[in-house]
Amino acid sequence: TYFVMEMLEGKALSGVIADCKGPMPVPRLCHVAKQIAQALSAAHAANIIHRDLKPDNVMLISRGTEKDFVKILDFGIAKVGSGTKRMTRAGSVFGTPHYMSPEQAAGATVDHRTDIYALGVILYELASGKVPFDADNFMGILTQHMYKSPVPIRALVPEVDVPPGLDAIVLKSLTKKPEGRYQSMDEVVADLEKLERGLLPDAVQEMMARSGGFNVPADYFRSSGMPAPVPASPAGVPKQRWPLVAVIAAVA
Repeated sequence: TYFVMEMLEGKALSGVIADCKGPMPVPRLCHVAKQIAQALSAAHAANIIHRDLKPDNVMLISRGTEKDFVKILDFGIAKVGSGTKRMTRAGSVFGTPHYMSPEQAAGATVDHRTDIYALGVILYELASGKVPFDADNFMGILTQHMYKSPVPIRALVPEVDVPPGLDAIVLKSLTKKPEGRYQSMDEVVADLEKLERGLLPDAVQEMMARSGGFNVPADYFRSSGMPAPVPASPAGVPKQRWPLVAVIAAVA
């Protein structure tokens, strides 16, 4: 028994990001991002969710005279169909923490919109040179995906390098609740094409109209069985009363 695979000669997107040492130029970013979205759109049409989309799994190759031709790799933990499998039982967490959606981080049920979130993380990294959430441990990263708002890219990179349309596309893709994101990869492609043509992506007006769009209730992921966040001070430890005593003393 043997397995035949396509021989690819190119470079992983993670290596390209490392070589850029900063933001990727917007025209190249749009060219790469559109292909990723189109590839995942085909997968979603076949009822396949990748669930581990990250720069290591995106290969850029040369095909004839075309540069930066995208190949999506490693569907090793892909979810096929809607049926429950022993390997992907409820409450299990699969994926790479920096690129996991909030519902994936919580061990909740995922659909194709988890790939849209992961693409948003990749877009953020391409546009700023950094991932939106980072920590020194696995759970720290997952918790940020679930509850922390990403810093707008234009606050990290000079505004001249990041058009507001790109910022809006990224932030919409990174919306915590799946229903607030793009609902299909085709919608992402449409907005990226508008950005390329110098038009205003649909995400701009939508993101401007939102109020507290990244805030989520404390119990939003509770139904997934995710444990409640551990408080900084363990229960049962009396809090220091010195600040209150100092205020009373000052007033006296």
